[in-house]
Amino acid sequence: MDPQDRRTESDGVAIGSATAAQPAAQLDPDGSLPLSGLPLAPVPDRVDPTGIMFRGAPRTQRGPAMPYSITQRELVWADNLPELIERAKRRQWNATTDIPWAAGQNEIHPAYTEAGIFLSTQVVDEARHVEAFLKRLYLNGVGLREVSPGTESSIKGLLMQEDFARASFLLHVLGEGTFTDLFHLLIEISPDEATRQIMVRSLEDEARHVAYGVGRLRTQLSGQKDPDLLGQQFVEALEGRLSFTYEVSGLPPQVQEALAILAGGGRSPAAQGRGVPRIRQFIAELNESRKRRLLQAGFSEQVAEHISQLHVRSSGGLM
Repeated sequence: MDPQDRRTESDGVAIGSATAAQPAAQLDPDGSLPLSGLPLAPVPDRVDPTGIMFRGAPRTQRGPAMPYSITQRELVWADNLPELIERAKRRQWNATTDIPWAAGQNEIHPAYTEAGIFLSTQVVDEARHVEAFLKRLYLNGVGLREVSPGTESSIKGLLMQEDFARASFLLHVLGEGTFTDLFHLLIEISPDEATRQIMVRSLEDEARHVAYGVGRLRTQLSGQKDPDLLGQQFVEALEGRLSFTYEVSGLPPQVQEALAILAGGGRSPAAQGRGVPRIRQFIAELNESRKRRLLQAGFSEQVAEHISQLHVRSSGGLM
């Protein structure tokens, strides 16, 4: 790549620019889709420490300031990264079955190692989700759409959490709980089998994450004389998250519109007549599922309802 093609991320994405059509992704002869087949934006030499979304996403205003310390290409980039990612996926191994454990038994017992192992699998899961959804975005020439300021600011509020219990509550119970419901809906209304398979497989991952979060929270609440007192601390975390977030309520309008088109099967009045009611029903289901998870964890009806409503305000309905 010509060095002159590289700019800062803020220079490369014009604020308020129109969203242009993207060339379609290029499949390999065997039908696979590596990252090198996507028409991604050039890797900038340096970036401003703002924003959360992938490079090249159009935005109408600058993203929120973030405490990034690595903002130069020379500090982190390697030109063989796409090949290494593909190699890492091909060369996975299973620590349960691929090692002859009987040949090397030891009495090693670090405390809580299992939790760390599980959380490390979540990192792998989420990296896989980013890759799969990025490829789906570019598959038919659509690419990245406009960044939602509310959702981006909400994610910043999540990333700024320093207390693990609160972060797990916000991510595993509330955020990923929402995505399990969303993936269920998208399995129902997927426009093609490739999209449906992405949702089916991603749902399996997210369900594991939510099960850990609810189980961890149940353990924490079971040791409390007054579980709702601990619930108040989580309420404070949500209220603190609002300081990072634009005032929003429910699913972002552009997401509702896209879901309604998929659910109805098109943009015609007849299709919208089918799609819009289905998404209204889904939003009600979303709120019921969130509250049910909170009750299962051990909160009272009153606290569960209060937390559920605060989550809608603080998350743009998504995270």
